[in-house]
Amino acid sequence: MSIKDRMLRELPYSSDELDDLITTAQHRYKVYRIPKRQPNQFRTIAQPSPEIKLIQRWLINNVFSSLPIHKLATAYRKGKSIGDHAELHAKNRFLLKMDFTNFFPSISVLDIRRYLVEIGKMSVEDARLISLLVCWRDKAKGKLCLSIGAPSSPHLSNVMLYAFDKKIVQLCRAHKVTYSRYADDLAFSTNRKEVLSEIARQVQGVCEELEYPKLEINRNKTVSTSSAFKRVLVGLILTPEGTISLGREKKRRLRCELYRFSQDRLDMTDIARLRGELAFAWSVEKQFIYSLLRQLGAEVFKKLELPFRE
Repeated sequence: MSIKDRMLRELPYSSDELDDLITTAQHRYKVYRIPKRQPNQFRTIAQPSPEIKLIQRWLINNVFSSLPIHKLATAYRKGKSIGDHAELHAKNRFLLKMDFTNFFPSISVLDIRRYLVEIGKMSVEDARLISLLVCWRDKAKGKLCLSIGAPSSPHLSNVMLYAFDKKIVQLCRAHKVTYSRYADDLAFSTNRKEVLSEIARQVQGVCEELEYPKLEINRNKTVSTSSAFKRVLVGLILTPEGTISLGREKKRRLRCELYRFSQDRLDMTDIARLRGELAFAWSVEKQFIYSLLRQLGAEVFKKLELPFRE
């Protein structure tokens, strides 16, 4: 059965409605920009309309879920977290961080079609239809590609980088280096001095050799450091003791925010943000949450609907 026939059977659209959505999907995006950390730099967000989001989520659950993702790709996966990514490197002395330039937009509609036919073993028509439903038209770059803001982009990016991850794992295994990837953040660590400079060069070579997608390393963000210095990976501190930590500043702020909540001094937006940050802290550094429990009591967390306990 074709993908389109399955959609007609399982989604609330007629054949004419679905044809129209497929044809116009690339234009059904709300586009806006948010500032980056660097001054005068912005990130373009393109969120699909509710109808396209529904189809993309259906594709994630019914099509993309069967495609391979490397176990060391730790982002956007149930049961995996940013803490898992950082923890893999905490006990090693030397750390190399790299990331991609324009990660999602680097994956084009033609890359997706080729992958779905060659690796997903789909028909050319199914691959064409799916690629049109998951890509938006980036007018600035004049191409169809994945967008930041579409629910299907994170899962597809992991799928599309399976071959890249496999090549990097083989490379790192030969050098006794630990590797993991969190979205576009690549991390490499080892206890062997001078190894990581060679790894950086070879990773660049892997990017150049890949037929698709065409990935480019952001050289300005390549950082090499060691346990003799403060090591930060995806916002978490790798401690000299070989553990991961939220860091003093973040813990101080969370403690202050939780106290303000206990005094009914936070609005609903701040409360929702605090709930999410504390849940994340629990997944990364439980000892910190235990200290808050002892300091402020379990009732505060019950009010936040976070049933933490020692």
